[in-house]
Amino acid sequence: MKALICAIAVWVVAGASSVQSQTQVVVEGYTFLKGITGSQVCLGTWVPPTDVGLPGVCEGQLIDIAQLTAISSRLSADRLDQVVATLSSIDQKLSVNNDQIKLLLQTSANTEILIDQQTMQVSKLLRQKITEMFDALPEEILNNESFKQVITKLKEDILKEIEKRYPAKPTPAK
Repeated sequence: MKALICAIAVWVVAGASSVQSQTQVVVEGYTFLKGITGSQVCLGTWVPPTDVGLPGVCEGQLIDIAQLTAISSRLSADRLDQVVATLSSIDQKLSVNNDQIKLLLQTSANTEILIDQQTMQVSKLLRQKITEMFDALPEEILNNESFKQVITKLKEDILKEIEKRYPAKPTPAK
């Protein structure tokens, strides 16, 4: 009888200690359990015990905290690799865009230089042609002083207008 009482007492103490040792903490939807074997995490729904002497039940996977840490670290490393790959791709695309922008700016600058050169050439050609045409006027018209003054004034006005529209020197870039 003494042996039976001792066995029951040991069984009650062991049962109570396993219930007491199975304390739970809920953090961000995960239930952390501290048991005899160490800390574990319930990855499903934790159902609390219905009786005081019984342990609760995890409806899902019950995993050791070290395993969860390893899995979480691996997933974090994988996600970081994805982020690095995405950032690397963005960096490459930005590099290509920067190269294209530099090329576009250089092409624009070259085009502006060519336009300025053409403007100067047009101005020079117009001046030469107008001067040739006025110099080619008949001698009778140029001998008449009143005609000569009017024609000279007309020539100067035309050349000034050409200078306004087609400057001999390009305007400085802004």
